[in-house]
Amino acid sequence: MAQIRRRGPNRYLITVYVGRDAQGKKVFENETFYGTLPEARQRAAELEIGKRKKGPRKLAGTVGEYLETWLKKVEGTVSRRTQESYAYHVKKMLPLLNNLQLYNLTAYELQGALAGLTGKPKTLKGTYGVLKTALRQAVAWGLLNTDPTAGLKSPRVPRREITVLTREELQRLLEAAREYKHHLIIRLLAATGARLGEILGLSWRDLDLEKGTATIRRAADLRYRELKETKTSSSQRTLPLDPETVALLKDFKKAQGKGKVTALRKGDALVFTAPDGRPVREMAVRRTLNRILRTAGLDHIRIHDLRHTAASLLLEHGFSLASVAAFLGHSSTATTASIYTHAVRQGVGMNGVLNPN
Repeated sequence: MAQIRRRGPNRYLITVYVGRDAQGKKVFENETFYGTLPEARQRAAELEIGKRKKGPRKLAGTVGEYLETWLKKVEGTVSRRTQESYAYHVKKMLPLLNNLQLYNLTAYELQGALAGLTGKPKTLKGTYGVLKTALRQAVAWGLLNTDPTAGLKSPRVPRREITVLTREELQRLLEAAREYKHHLIIRLLAATGARLGEILGLSWRDLDLEKGTATIRRAADLRYRELKETKTSSSQRTLPLDPETVALLKDFKKAQGKGKVTALRKGDALVFTAPDGRPVREMAVRRTLNRILRTAGLDHIRIHDLRHTAASLLLEHGFSLASVAAFLGHSSTATTASIYTHAVRQGVGMNGVLNPN
């Protein structure tokens, strides 16, 4: 913000910050103004708008060069999967941004350059998101004075209607699931509303079968089949289990113990493992669900739709958005409301089969 100093009757010194020079040093420009204080303030505002911001040309280069540098610097600070996602989106942007100068970059220039991107709306929005993350970091590093993505308009992604099962359909699904190898994973997804990675990341230590609870502390990376942190800190939560699910878990633990030469080490072992000892493969669960749906005579749904079903069940039973957000591990009730309020208002919410209590 410009500074105004009185230097005499109707005389003011206006100092405007215009950015940094090539060495990163702050640069200011001064103007002596003759008039009243309100007029000086108006002139200061005009100067702030009119002064072209200066930036560290030598330190910045093109947007493409910066993105490649940013990729290297953030490596090791994010998960392997996130790093690969960043690299994928940066590769798509480089041909369009390689000749665009980071110095004095504007949202207008970015919007025009990114018009050449092609792909599905969701993928394009992801690309815009990565660019925003990268350029906001440039501001934090002092390479940009302001965030040029503040006025950048991301592609609109058509809203996908959520799919939930009716009470009778969920009953049929759970009944048919009993005959399949991964039936307990399917039941836990429906009972807890947890993400698949969260269920596959459960260890026996995370389950209190006496109290009837499951605590989400970590998740399995579905691509690399290795354990990682939960999506957000809010995702770490303790969820209630219904009595039938608890009984099935107790039986499963006994059977699992009999099949091992050595006892489980202090409960550290995963509840659900593939023959190689790593988390069960996502595709194996998908195939199981598809087979169960065919057996039950139900239309296709995604694994994630079991999470939608659990949330809709709670809302239909009168639980508040805040409690459902906590149940799902959402960091904000706004997220929960944006996904589920419309569905409940239209009457497609669930009448429950599993009651978390």
